[in-house]
Amino acid sequence: MSTFQTATAVSQPLDPLKRVNYTFGLVLGVDEFEQEQTYFREKDKSHSRILHGYGTDYGLAVSIGNDGTSDVEVRIACGVAVNPQGQEIHVSRTMCARINDWLGKYKDSLQNIFGTPPVSVALCVVLCYRECLTDSVPIPGEPCRTQSDSMAPSHISEAFELKLCLDPDTLPLSPPVDISALPAGLTLRPTQAEEEAIREFRKLLQRVQVSDVASQYVTQQQLDDMVRQLTAPEPLTSIPSSGPTIYIHPADAPEMLRHALLVWVTEVRPALNAVPPMTACDETAEQCVFLARLNFSVGNIWQVLGSITIDESDRPFLVQTRLLQEAALLGLLGGGASVSAASSSVVAAGVFQINGSAAIPVGPTIGGLTATTSGTLPPGGYLLNWSGGKPYVNPLGSPPNLRMYVVKGTPYTSSIASQAIFEVMKFSADGIVVRVLETGKGPPVVEGFMVEVTEIVAGS
Repeated sequence: MSTFQTATAVSQPLDPLKRVNYTFGLVLGVDEFEQEQTYFREKDKSHSRILHGYGTDYGLAVSIGNDGTSDVEVRIACGVAVNPQGQEIHVSRTMCARINDWLGKYKDSLQNIFGTPPVSVALCVVLCYRECLTDSVPIPGEPCRTQSDSMAPSHISEAFELKLCLDPDTLPLSPPVDISALPAGLTLRPTQAEEEAIREFRKLLQRVQVSDVASQYVTQQQLDDMVRQLTAPEPLTSIPSSGPTIYIHPADAPEMLRHALLVWVTEVRPALNAVPPMTACDETAEQCVFLARLNFSVGNIWQVLGSITIDESDRPFLVQTRLLQEAALLGLLGGGASVSAASSSVVAAGVFQINGSAAIPVGPTIGGLTATTSGTLPPGGYLLNWSGGKPYVNPLGSPPNLRMYVVKGTPYTSSIASQAIFEVMKFSADGIVVRVLETGKGPPVVEGFMVEVTEIVAGS
């Protein structure tokens, strides 16, 4: 009787947080080598994805050309990208796709979606990570096997797939597109929830201004709630980039901004599912990188009509740390949420001749400066206003607009026996009230005045 038993391999699930503990006498099998690879591959992916993000790293320029025929091509140069799972995608040579061939292949489905041409179409170029089994070699096994059973691929080659996809943002809303009815190979552009949220976070920070003269400041809770809104399905409507200025007091700014970033890290990114969890072999979801949007028109036979424009405004990309270091040293990373010195510029100026009670401009003026006598004014008073590139805004209005005006004026006269003064009386909603008064004992011979208005803006 034999004392030997048939050994059955126990396959353990691969764990990205577990590595092999090599000890003397340990029998190594396929599981141990796969586990070792899984550990280091997942470490690389999580480092890229969690700490840096995803997008184009290098190259992958998109252009339009042709191969000498009437067909038009979209070309993608060689380069490297990181997809939303942290996988590196290497394109080693220029790739191209014939757009007319693609349109002809799916013209029936496209006509059901866009209607009868001529119509406008937007296609997205996306780059996807793929793996291919290669280099088949003989392997030992049981007798009486087929030839296919006696061979197995010995390597896994990292590859890629370039695809043309429909842009869901440009599809007709009525009737809605039935995604499930699309034929194989006709897909939609991948969503970019994290990329859109990052851009909206930048716009939110641009609205932040650190100032010690604001009439009202946001609280820590209000700022944190604005950051939390970035998890909304439509962040473009929840955090408008054209919203009002968000004022933070200088004494509170460092801690408030630090806590806002903490909310982004601990709440917003997890809510966006920005980083896939480190679970073994869980790569079922399609993970591609958006490169560009192609906008063009098609004619009656579903062929490109006219030129194609390339839109890369939604393309995510990663800038190397070395360049960011140089930019930081040069102070180029400033902007919103920073304390800046005030700036000044001349916004209005002119020379006016007094004719009776009216002030008539002599020669050109800066900013379209006017001096009128409308409204209730003191004796010798004039209302200064202008409508140039930087029109007048009452600096004493509510809320304060963090700007002020310095007015310099000089009356001129032809008689040394007559003296005059130029006074600034007040800032009003309609302009700046000034007056020109005679102070000498001689006859009133003041002929006019010269004036210059300088605008001072805090934190610009």
